[in-house]
Amino acid sequence: MDYVITGRGIYNGLGKDVATSWQGVLDGGTTIQAVTWPEDDPDRFPTTYSNLRTNVGGVSPSPEADECLDKFSRYWTHWDPNTRTGLLTVEQAVAESGIDSKNVGVIFNTFGAGTEIRLGLFSAINSGKTKYSPKKCLNIGLDFPAAQISAIYGYQGPNTSMDSACTTGLTALETAVNTLKAYPELDAMVVGSSDRMFEPIYVYWFQSLGALSPSGVSAPFDANRDGFVMGEGACTFIVEPMDKALARGATIYGIIKSHGSSTFFDSDTSPDPAGEGARDCMTQAVRRAGISFNDVQYVNAHATGTPIGDTIEHDAIADLIPHATVVSNKGQIGHCMSSAGLIEVLYTLETMRTGETPGNGNLKNPIGDGRLQLPQSATKIDVKYAVKNSFGFGGRNASVVLERYDRAD
Repeated sequence: MDYVITGRGIYNGLGKDVATSWQGVLDGGTTIQAVTWPEDDPDRFPTTYSNLRTNVGGVSPSPEADECLDKFSRYWTHWDPNTRTGLLTVEQAVAESGIDSKNVGVIFNTFGAGTEIRLGLFSAINSGKTKYSPKKCLNIGLDFPAAQISAIYGYQGPNTSMDSACTTGLTALETAVNTLKAYPELDAMVVGSSDRMFEPIYVYWFQSLGALSPSGVSAPFDANRDGFVMGEGACTFIVEPMDKALARGATIYGIIKSHGSSTFFDSDTSPDPAGEGARDCMTQAVRRAGISFNDVQYVNAHATGTPIGDTIEHDAIADLIPHATVVSNKGQIGHCMSSAGLIEVLYTLETMRTGETPGNGNLKNPIGDGRLQLPQSATKIDVKYAVKNSFGFGGRNASVVLERYDRAD
């Protein structure tokens, strides 16, 4: 049984829908820009954070009041921008899929959760206030957006949120497929993530880990890369069994062919130096898809622009799929945390559907020995099978094989 994507939604700095965001990434657009923080209080924020005020940032537009749909109206004023952004992508995906069943499960994730309200809550504590809006406080729970989806749409299937660092999106996709297998009575799964983490807590956190680019330039696979840039955005898919999708006449945007997952712990933050984890999860995914590496034409890489991680992933791909065209979208959209894998799956599906791939943003001096094709601008390409990678802290690795859906007339 194959499982397919029948609905898509996205909201990021390149666009508030699939067509606009895809055209933006294809045209070489970027969400990465300099940011001036709304406040700069050295008593509240350490020097490291202050030094980053004007040269690092991945910014997405905040949902405006006029984007509030009637079905969201009783919730909108209590939702953090992160929750609003996520639910807008859910509405896009549900509408595009045409799914009208209540027998639907939900997996919706956020790494930060209630980012703007979290700061407000901390300020209230620091100022001695004894109470804060209960409805706003709920946004801080990682499960809150997922619960809101079932509440608003009346979905009665399993509902959860998960966190596996940067592999969260692909892990959620795999879990959604496994849930549909375990609960054959379910008609579909909503799978999504939303992260708006460009705020003092998270910027200071990742800067303290030495992960952020001091230059503010995200340059995956470039010899002069110096770290990643925070990104923001949300993405949602409707996933359902192919037979049910075909039976109801749904449009199919791609096939989730197989997954591979592994954990090869070497460091709390860095991948294993030999790239065994990357090789293992790609090998699992390709084997389970019933194809060979020779069948894979394209890899959407995790590559974040870090000096260590990019080289390890490049070499792992080059050893297994030396003929592949390889692209990382993070040079244009930054690292979107729990949303990264799903946003990049969406861009990969569009590459397969349209026959054109974006280039690697900010790539000027490619690393490696030339075995991989690393386009620097939009390029025509014919892709039947693609691999999408996501690698996370703690040695976690995930890969998915995607297949282009060619309708049988």
